[in-house]
Amino acid sequence: MLSALRAQIKRQLLRRLCYDASVRFNPEDLDLAAGEVRSDVEWIRVQPDVDLKVYWKVLPIGKGPAVSLYAFGFQILRFDCFGAKDGHFHLLLGWPSPTSEDRIWLPEPNATAQVERTVFELTKNVTYYLQRHNDERVRRLHLEPATWSTACTQARDRMLHFLCSVPELADVK
Repeated sequence: MLSALRAQIKRQLLRRLCYDASVRFNPEDLDLAAGEVRSDVEWIRVQPDVDLKVYWKVLPIGKGPAVSLYAFGFQILRFDCFGAKDGHFHLLLGWPSPTSEDRIWLPEPNATAQVERTVFELTKNVTYYLQRHNDERVRRLHLEPATWSTACTQARDRMLHFLCSVPELADVK
């Protein structure tokens, strides 16, 4: 019995030590202009090493538009606008998480309001989130205000378009 407990503790410790909160990949490997990964994904180039990925999804835990912020190959933020009680976002800092909860819940009553909250978080609080990341390049990242604002507006417009045009999302608007 003691060895089973040790094995469990070892697995938990290894999971925390080997934890990489970011899915690292190079958006340059994708055809950003054509968006050929999936027809519902749009990559928005913000500046070198910074991209927004806008898409929609239907999962057992919810459905709706989503946007992810990538910097230097790290996924930093992901907003899932799933409507009342299900909308949330993930803050992926590259540090081991002291808790099993990996969502920050959005209080807005529907996906449309959550899209607006997402844009607020991206435009007003992104620097706060970036400065808490494990990677020094991410912490030192300066987003050019004009291009960042334009990219956030494009992401907002695309997410709202999904809500209006994708039949599967009609009930979360």
